[in-house]
Amino acid sequence: MIVAIHQPEHLPWLGFFNKMMNADEMIILDNVQYRKRYFQNRNKILVGGVAKYIGVPVKLEEYRDKTIADMEIFSDEEVPWEDKYLKTIQYNYTQHPFYHEYYPFFKELIGRHITSLYDLNMEIILYFVKLLKIDIKIIKASDLSPTGSKSDLILDIAKRSGASVYLSGPAGRDYMELDKYKREGVNVWFNDFKHPVYTQRNRNDFISHLSLIDLLMNVGADQGRKIIQSGTVITKV
Repeated sequence: MIVAIHQPEHLPWLGFFNKMMNADEMIILDNVQYRKRYFQNRNKILVGGVAKYIGVPVKLEEYRDKTIADMEIFSDEEVPWEDKYLKTIQYNYTQHPFYHEYYPFFKELIGRHITSLYDLNMEIILYFVKLLKIDIKIIKASDLSPTGSKSDLILDIAKRSGASVYLSGPAGRDYMELDKYKREGVNVWFNDFKHPVYTQRNRNDFISHLSLIDLLMNVGADQGRKIIQSGTVITKV
C-alpha cells in the first residue's frame, strides 16, 4: 500500500493533489505544531496578474504550543476578513471560464463562519478531491496515535497505517533517515512533481506554484486532472 502524509494546507497547490493521485491512502498530519507564515492558513493566487497570498487570520496566542487542529480562525466580528477574502477571488477570477462553476462553493463555505482552521482547510481539500475524482482513503494522523518527531514521526505513522511504500515530497530528502525506513520494511519513493504549464487568462508568461483555484478557474476540473497527472515524476529509492 502506498501512503502519503501531508499537512492540511489552505487552498493547496497542484503538487499536493498529484501526491494524492499517486497514493492509496493520504494521512492528514493534523497533530504537528502550527507554523506561522507558512501554507497552513494561506496560499497564493493571481491578484492583478501577480502571485499574492490569500488567507484567513488565525489566533496566534501560544501558537507554538498548538497543533494545526487546535488553531482557531478569528470571527468576522473580531477581524473583518470574509468579505475581503471572497472579493479577492471574485475580482481576480470573475472573467475566467470556470468562475461561475466554482465560486459559489467558496461563497457558501465562507458564509458558514467556520472557526476551526483544520475544519475549513479540510472542507476545501475534500471539495477539490471530489472535483478531481481522486479515489483515495483519507485519515487523520491523530487517529493513529503516533509518536516521535520529524523523520521518526513519519516512519511511525507509515508503520501504523500498514504502508509498504511511503510517498514523500522532495523535501523529505533533507531530514528523512532512509536507513531506518529500510530496516522497518517501508520503501520510500519521492514525489518529484514537475509543475506543468497551463493557460492562464491575461498572462503571457506562466506563473507556477499557485493554489489549485487558479488551475480550476482557467481550465476546469476535468482538464485540470489531466494537467496535474502530467506532472508526475516518481523516484524510487
